[in-house]
Amino acid sequence: MLVITYELNGSQKEKTYTNANDFVAAQLKEVPDLPDYYHVVKAIMDSKEIDLTDKTISGLFNYLNK
Repeated sequence: MLVITYELNGSQKEKTYTNANDFVAAQLKEVPDLPDYYHVVKAIMDSKEIDLTDKTISGLFNYLNK
């Protein structure tokens, strides 16, 4: 499971995906689930926090799409 906590207008929101592939596929749609520029507060995959150097949705996408 992938749980993404991101900031939107000064508040934190959370989006959950069954796995990383579901997130990547959702971001590849014509209208992605989350805009690339959203700030990622934390991303947890399989109970482990992902250490991102680029803390944006785009950075998370690039990390998971390797």
